[in-house]
Amino acid sequence: MGSAALAQQLPSQAPTVKDPKSGTRQQQDREATLRSAEVDAALDKARERRVEINVEQIKQDYKRIQILRNEMAHIALANSPFDYKAIAERADAINKSAERLKTSLLPKAAEPKSSASKSPVEFNQTEIRGALVRLCKMIDRFVENPSLKNPDVANAQQTVQAGRDLLTIMELSVNVKHSAEKLKSSR
Repeated sequence: MGSAALAQQLPSQAPTVKDPKSGTRQQQDREATLRSAEVDAALDKARERRVEINVEQIKQDYKRIQILRNEMAHIALANSPFDYKAIAERADAINKSAERLKTSLLPKAAEPKSSASKSPVEFNQTEIRGALVRLCKMIDRFVENPSLKNPDVANAQQTVQAGRDLLTIMELSVNVKHSAEKLKSSR
């Protein structure tokens, strides 16, 4: 009976085997977790910075398009011969700002698929003034859109209208630019 009692005591008295690398692995896991947290924080900071840069670019383009609109209105209302070079330059600048705004403000799904297939409209010397006025009015309508002025209370219909207006501004500014360039070279 003594041996049976000894056999029952042996398993409970057996020393527990300790993994010599366990402590090292645990420390490596803790270090990896800390590094991961640092990387996540750096990525979050980089994302925030990109958002800040994008917001600043949107503000600049929004302001620039209004300044260019005022310059175009001045040209359209002047009682002097048109400076077609200035018209082409401003129309091109409007288009560039509008393109950046489109990239920032419009989801890809909202963009028309066949806008490139539209043939450009050419304005002659008598039509160009009306095109400038339409471009100015379209810019006014775009910048006065409530979804852009106060995005917190914008509704979907206003946002869609802002997108349409922006696309119209882009198309019209391209047509004005090309027409002005053609009229400048025909002088």
